[in-house]
Amino acid sequence: FGSSLLRAAPVGPRPPLPFSISRQSLFRTMMRAPRNASRLQSIAFFSARSTSTLPVPTFAPVKFQKEDVEKVMMELPAFNFYEMREPVPNPYKDSTLDRSILLDAPAPVITAPKTEFSVLENGLKVVSIDKAGLTARLGLHVSAGSRFETSANFGVSDMVAMMAYTSTAHLSNLRTVKTLEQLGANSTASCKAGREEIVYSVDIAREFVPLVVPLMVGNVLFPRLLPWEVKAVQKKVKVGKEELEADADAMVSNLLHKAAFCNNTLGLSPYASERSTAYFTPETIRSFMLDHFAPERMVLVGVNVSHAELTKWAMRSFADYNAIPMKKREEAKAAYTGGDLRMDGSSPYCHAAIALESAAWGAKELAAMTVLQSVLGGGNASTSSPGSGVTSRLSTQVLKQSPYVESCAAFNTSYSDSGLFGVYGVSQPDKAGEMCAAIAKTLGGLTTVGKDEMAKAKAMLKGRLLRELDDDSVLVKDMGSQLLMAGRYGTPADFCKAIDAVSEADLSAAAKKMLSSRPTVAAFGDTHSVPHYSAIEAALKSA
Repeated sequence: FGSSLLRAAPVGPRPPLPFSISRQSLFRTMMRAPRNASRLQSIAFFSARSTSTLPVPTFAPVKFQKEDVEKVMMELPAFNFYEMREPVPNPYKDSTLDRSILLDAPAPVITAPKTEFSVLENGLKVVSIDKAGLTARLGLHVSAGSRFETSANFGVSDMVAMMAYTSTAHLSNLRTVKTLEQLGANSTASCKAGREEIVYSVDIAREFVPLVVPLMVGNVLFPRLLPWEVKAVQKKVKVGKEELEADADAMVSNLLHKAAFCNNTLGLSPYASERSTAYFTPETIRSFMLDHFAPERMVLVGVNVSHAELTKWAMRSFADYNAIPMKKREEAKAAYTGGDLRMDGSSPYCHAAIALESAAWGAKELAAMTVLQSVLGGGNASTSSPGSGVTSRLSTQVLKQSPYVESCAAFNTSYSDSGLFGVYGVSQPDKAGEMCAAIAKTLGGLTTVGKDEMAKAKAMLKGRLLRELDDDSVLVKDMGSQLLMAGRYGTPADFCKAIDAVSEADLSAAAKKMLSSRPTVAAFGDTHSVPHYSAIEAALKSA
């Protein structure tokens, strides 16, 4: 298979687990293993990822090194697998705020955040930015998602995500869970399968990064995929389906992609269905990982972590093992078809979206499309705070024109070879026809945007982009996505420059190109009054 540790694990009895595992024995166990791996409304930071003019970062090469295990273990932070401490009286009890409890106050070290890049000898890219925060956020992005599935393994991306943080060649499922609990990361460790990538993520106190990086890498390098663990996870498929149907926003997004890219690539659902339970097996998951989980298709991202520490522990996690070899794969281009898909649901409202084909990642029209999204804006019936889009077109032409529209917002989602631009609205069921007509009229009017309106849209877009830099989880996902898909990384200054360069002619040309595509309509909830597809198509042409 290319990686001996991805072979089927033996099903014989396991030795009993020791009661106490120290930090040394935990890492020793790792080192001794045998040698041998969205919602509809996309935020502005993601949608402004035009890479045509972005610089290619310089990656510092990191060579694999043979190190003394004892010396390596001395660098690990203090950690006990099972730890039961006796309660200790608080020495600072009854201390008032005017009394310092720091005997030797550390001098602050103020350094400007800097994005750094490295690449391991096996091709894994590492990128990080240290904002001096106390909580490190790590993300391991893999270029593998539902668009790479076939009829023989539909839902396998979701299966891979469900099997995250289970048994590996280093740690059993129990040890993995208990380790994350002891580190305070049991509720932040997650794995999410998308249409073009699978992301493992963990939020952890920054001093515990040396323990978490090998744990994360173990999921993609040598998962055991034990049959009984796979069978136990199968029940999550039904739970996931129920959670999806209870989330109207996610349902509309799923239906919209299915209709827009009918039976191909981006139209394949990233959610496993009950129909896929029949081939939800270790062999199916292992085969998919062997096809797509090569280090060259991975990016390790860290925020609030030293780049030297992150690259060092990433190198140590791979150094003694043969990772999955890079395998050529067929990458079919996304074929936008347009279409109509509706589904009755438990929601008392009508959730409807009208979309058109948008610019792909790196297309020259992408910056203009994001400005058009800002022109449309959005809002809801209960919020009118500054910056919420109360003066945008959707707010003034759709939301404020009808008391029956609960919310309305523009979205723009870009993928490697296509994208979707449109409007998502929620209304009272009987008034869904009026809302759809108003949305179609507003979309049709995008061919004309005034100079003042464009300037205001640009200012709002840049403001949103810069504000979202404070969200570390957004930063992790954006850095990983940019490097994974394009091998480039754009700073906020690069994005602001691209936005400023958009002209009125660019907006008009982008809108005309978008409106020339067939519309896609998706509806969920009480859909009895949503207009026929041909009526919406005619309304867009006549607007």
